[in-house]
Amino acid sequence: MKNNYFRLSHKLCFAALLGLSTLISFSQDDIARQNSQTDTANINSKPQITISRCTNSAVKIDGVLDEAVWENCESAKDFVEIEPGDNLKATVNTEVKITYDDNNLYVAFICYDDNISKLRVNLTDRDKMYSDDFVGILIDTYNDHKQAYELFMNPYGIQGDGIWTKQGEEMNFDMLYDSEAKIYKDKWIVEAAIPFKSLRFPEKEEQQWGVHIIRTRPRESRTQFSWAKVSRDNSEFMGQAGILKGLKKLKKGKQLELLPYVIGSQFGYRDDPYDEKSVFTNEKLKGDLGIGIKYGFTSNLTGEITFNPDFSQVESDAAQIDVNSSSAIFYPEKRPFFLDGGNIFNSYINVVYTRMLNNPLYAAKLIGKIDDVDVGYLMGYDQNTTYIIPSKYGSSVVSTELKSFGNALRLKKSISGESFIGLIATDRETGDAYNRVAGFDGSINFWKNYYFNFEALGYFTKELNDPNLFDDNTPINKKGNDAGFNGEKYSNFGGTFALVRSARHWNGEIFLNIAPPEARRELGFMSRNDFRELGSWHSYVFYPKNSIFLRIEPSINGGFQYDYDNRIKEQWLSPQFYVQLKHQLNASGGFLAVNNENYYDVYHKNVHRGWVNFNINTSSLATGGGYFEMGKYIVRFEEPSYVGWGWNAEARLTIKPLSNLVLENNYSYFELSKEKGGEKLYTGYIFRNKTSLQFTKNFFLRLVVQYDSFSKSFDIDPLLSYKWNPFTIFYIGSTHNLADVGSSPNHGRFRETRRQFFAKFQYLIKM
Repeated sequence: MKNNYFRLSHKLCFAALLGLSTLISFSQDDIARQNSQTDTANINSKPQITISRCTNSAVKIDGVLDEAVWENCESAKDFVEIEPGDNLKATVNTEVKITYDDNNLYVAFICYDDNISKLRVNLTDRDKMYSDDFVGILIDTYNDHKQAYELFMNPYGIQGDGIWTKQGEEMNFDMLYDSEAKIYKDKWIVEAAIPFKSLRFPEKEEQQWGVHIIRTRPRESRTQFSWAKVSRDNSEFMGQAGILKGLKKLKKGKQLELLPYVIGSQFGYRDDPYDEKSVFTNEKLKGDLGIGIKYGFTSNLTGEITFNPDFSQVESDAAQIDVNSSSAIFYPEKRPFFLDGGNIFNSYINVVYTRMLNNPLYAAKLIGKIDDVDVGYLMGYDQNTTYIIPSKYGSSVVSTELKSFGNALRLKKSISGESFIGLIATDRETGDAYNRVAGFDGSINFWKNYYFNFEALGYFTKELNDPNLFDDNTPINKKGNDAGFNGEKYSNFGGTFALVRSARHWNGEIFLNIAPPEARRELGFMSRNDFRELGSWHSYVFYPKNSIFLRIEPSINGGFQYDYDNRIKEQWLSPQFYVQLKHQLNASGGFLAVNNENYYDVYHKNVHRGWVNFNINTSSLATGGGYFEMGKYIVRFEEPSYVGWGWNAEARLTIKPLSNLVLENNYSYFELSKEKGGEKLYTGYIFRNKTSLQFTKNFFLRLVVQYDSFSKSFDIDPLLSYKWNPFTIFYIGSTHNLADVGSSPNHGRFRETRRQFFAKFQYLIKM
C-alpha cells in the first residue's frame, strides 16, 4: 500500500510543475470542506473501542439489524476521508457496530449514502468486487504492525479477503467467514461473522487488536473513509490503526480440517497437427483421489499436509509476449495450498517461489507465530522437477522427469514498530545433487521516516551430472566452472541493501544489489546473475488543493551495473511521472534518457525509448486503460545482437452490461524492425477475453478465449463452478488448444491439437 522513496530537490519538482499551474481550478465546495474540518477528525488518532460479549446465536447474518444485541453494542463512528482528502471530515456517515460470542467476532457496517442510485455494485465471484462500493476491516491480531487480515464486502455481500504486510498485499488468500448485505433507500448494511477459528492470535486472557475500518466509495473520485486518521507522513499504516479491546478468554481450540477431493478427466491430443494423416488420440477416462489435512496446534500455529494433491489450474495463465526476452517468465502462484500463509516466505529477494514445486506427490507446511517470531516451514516431494538456470545475460528453463525433495524455512522476529530481523533458508535435493540458499534479512526504522532494509544470502550448489539435460560449457567464473549440468560444486555470497525514505512528500531509495555468477535459487526465482548494481530513485509527491489533480509525482530513477569481471553491464537514467486526477483517471510514463547495455560482449549505447500508461474508471459500465511504448530495443535473438526500432501497445477494457455479467478484454501487440522504418523482424499480438456470468453468489459460468498470433493458436477454456465456500467447490470444465495449420480439402484452417475434459469436487470437513 506504500512505496519506498528518496529525496528530490525543490527546484526540479517545482520546475516540472510550473507548466501545470494554468490547469489548477478552485472549487468552493473543496474550500468549504477544508474549513469545516473540526475536532471530530482530530479525535480519530488511534481511536479505541471496547466491545462486550453477547450470547451465542444472538445474531443472524442477514443484513437486517433487528436483533436486540445491536442496539446496545459499541460503535465506531466519526470517519474521516483519507483519499483523496487528507483526514477531512467524511462527506457521508459510516457507523460500525462490533460484538462477539464464544465462536465469532460480529461486525455490522452501516454505510449511509446521500444518493443510493449511484451505488456501484455487481454480483461477481469472490475477490472480484474491488471496483464496487465496498467496506471492510483490517485486523492486526498481534498488534505488532507487521501483518493484518483484510476482509471486505460489497453491497451484495460479495467477499474479498487478503493479507496485508508492509511489503504488499496478498489478495489470493481466502478465509472462511459469513456475510450478508441489504440495500435500503438511504444506506446499505453488511453483517459479517468472523470465526475465531479462522484467525491466528496470541494466547492471552484478554486480546488487544489493531483495527482499521475502511469504506471505499467510487464516485467522482475513488474516495476512502477511515475510522482512524492516516498520516501521509507516517509509513506505519497499521501502526496508526485503532484499537479493539474487550475480547476476553478467546479459545480457538485444536481444530482439525479435512479437505478430500475426487477428480475425473479425459485427455486427448494430436501427435502432429500439421500432418493431415495424424489422428486425434483420446486417452481413457481417468479418476484420482487426494486429501489435505490441516490441524491447529494452538491459536497461532497451524500445520497442514496434502497427499496426491490436485494442483492443476482451472484457468490458464495469461500468455505473455517473450519473443525478444532472454529470461524466464514469472507467473504468479494460484494454488490454494501454497497461498495460505505463503506471505511468511516473502523477502526482498525472491528466495521462495512455490511454483518451483511443480508437481508434488505430497507437501506439508507449518505456519504461525511463537511469541514474537513468525514461523514458516514448507516441504514437498516433486515428481517433475523444473530448473531455472540464471546467467549473466538471462536464464534458461529446464523441465525434467526427475524427482526432488524441497524444503524452505522462514523465521521473522519483530523488534519494534515495523522493524524486524529474519532468517530464510531453502534446500532442494535431487539424488546427490543439491542447491542450498541461506541468509538473513531485516528492516530497521530510524528517524521516523528512514529505513535500512537488507538481505544477505549464501549460495551453495552441487549440480546434477547429466549434460544431456543441460549442456552449456560457457565459463561462469575464473575457477573454471561452467553453466552445464556436469556435477560441479560452487558457492558464493550476495544480497541486497537499501537506505529508504518514506514520507508525505520526499521519498526515495539508494540500493545495492549483488548476485554472484555462482548464485542459483532452485526453490526461488532468479532471472539473471553475475552483477553488482548500484542505483537510486527519487520522488516528490504533490497533493494540489482545489484542483483537477489529486496527486502529482515526478520522479527520477538511475544506476549502473557491473559484472564480476568488472565490466560495465548496464547504465540507465529515467525521468518519470505519475498523475492522479478526479473522475478516477490516472496516468504515468517515462523516458529512458540514458540506456546503455553490454549484451554478449556487444556494447549498445543510447537505447532510448519512452512509454505512457493510463487508466479510466469513470463509468461503472465500462473501465479500461492502455499502455504504449516506442523507441529502440536490443534485438536479442540474433547474433551478434544490435539495436532495432519497435513499439508495443496494450489495451484493456472491462464491460459490465449487466450487474452479473463481466467481459474482460486484453489486447497486447509488439512490433520490432531492424531500424526505424526498416525491415520488420516480427509483428504479433495476443488477445484474451474472459467472460463471467454470475447466477448467484456461489454459482457462475466462465469462458476464457485467447488467441496468440505468435504461435497461431487458440485456447478455449469453459468452466462451470459452484462454490459453497472458498474450499468446498464443484468444477466442471474443459480446455482446448487449436492450431492454425491452414485450410485443406480434408480440414479447416484450425485443428484441435489438445483437449481435456475434467470434473472436480472437493469438500471441507471441519472437526
